[in-house]
Amino acid sequence: MSEVVFNYIGKNFIVVGASSGMGKQTAMELAQAGAHVLAIARSDKRLSSLQAIAPNLIDTAVIDVTTASDEQWEQTIRLFIEKYGKIDGAVYTAGTTGTTPLRLHDGADARNIMETGFWGAMKCLEIVTKKKYSKEGSSFVVFSSTAAYLGGKGMLVYSGTKAAVQAAVHSVAKEIAGRKLRINSISPGWVKTEMTGNYLDHMGQSSQEIEDGCFGKGNPEDVTGMVLFLLSNRARWITGVDFIVDGGFMYGK
Repeated sequence: MSEVVFNYIGKNFIVVGASSGMGKQTAMELAQAGAHVLAIARSDKRLSSLQAIAPNLIDTAVIDVTTASDEQWEQTIRLFIEKYGKIDGAVYTAGTTGTTPLRLHDGADARNIMETGFWGAMKCLEIVTKKKYSKEGSSFVVFSSTAAYLGGKGMLVYSGTKAAVQAAVHSVAKEIAGRKLRINSISPGWVKTEMTGNYLDHMGQSSQEIEDGCFGKGNPEDVTGMVLFLLSNRARWITGVDFIVDGGFMYGK
């Protein structure tokens, strides 16, 4: 049993990238804490599986963050708040990776990584921080990565995308502070997810070849506790900050 229990009964949150990995874990934990959750992802099948876990608390919507229009975002969010009320925050975890070495990378892949991990996040924030959708004091969390600090072989665009997220969070925090809205980013280390597995496949590596931090490779639930804390009122004096949650990976480097 967790030593820290969150109570989000009566709260409403949006989780983007909720079909797998840390996004799915975040959506599940918010629902377990009593929140109404709008889970957004590209896979309707995976979203249906997630909704089945807590059908009375998890609503779903299919959105491709790389192509979604303002109208699609607004219509989706409007339906959710008409049902439950304004949101108390949102978490953006959507991202994709691939090998993008400086001298040999596919431009379309590179643009997709940036569109998904950065511009999709900025478009989402532009909408969800509007007064008509979010309550005063709402909290927003965007996923960055330790790759923003350390880079990595073949991770030119992914690392740049995650560094851009951190820089944007510093700026956005100042822009939205007037309504006591908060925004922070989280930089996980090596977490065992489908996306990291895909990266290893691209690189022709196995998980055993990846250098561990002090506490080894992580699982999604090793990161999501920080997400739930940052969404809570105990973090009401924290904004514009990146939090490294990596099991000591960077320390080990």
